[in-house]
Amino acid sequence: MRNVKWISAAFCAGLLFSTSASFADGSSSPTTQSPNPAAPADKQFLARALGVNQLELVLGRMAIKRATTPEVKAMGTKMVKKHTELGRQLSELAQIDPASAPELSADQQRTVARLASLSEYDFDKAFKDTVGAGHVQELTMYREEVGRAADPRLRTLAQDRVTALEQSMASAQASNTPPTKRGW
Repeated sequence: MRNVKWISAAFCAGLLFSTSASFADGSSSPTTQSPNPAAPADKQFLARALGVNQLELVLGRMAIKRATTPEVKAMGTKMVKKHTELGRQLSELAQIDPASAPELSADQQRTVARLASLSEYDFDKAFKDTVGAGHVQELTMYREEVGRAADPRLRTLAQDRVTALEQSMASAQASNTPPTKRGW
């Protein structure tokens, strides 16, 4: 029992000494150091994520203006709110000005043009289908990033986005499922 007390005391003294030495030389513990500069793979992901986010903003604004149902208008409003914040977070990690929106890719421009060409009533369904398919792709993209991100802040953001997308998709699926028939 006596040996355990001495070992514990020696261990505590060693911890105190090592901590005081690091304070004396101005170094900090590894847990408080800032993350390494963005790895090339992280930068590539951030550029891709910013492009996807920009498309979601454009589609959300389009829904606010063109939707015929309150449900789709509300989806558009929610998308603009959520993707404005997500864009700010992605821009911060990419270390770029949040106001400098990336340009849409040719494929994204075709998606926007296709939706813009639809009549009011066809727009709502096509919008929901397009957003649903986009969320499936976005979920895959963010799930992959959770496992490979070098920057822990990006990994956390990706994990948060995975959770949000899973919840959004489950909610959308639940609202599209017809009520079950009750047998009497």
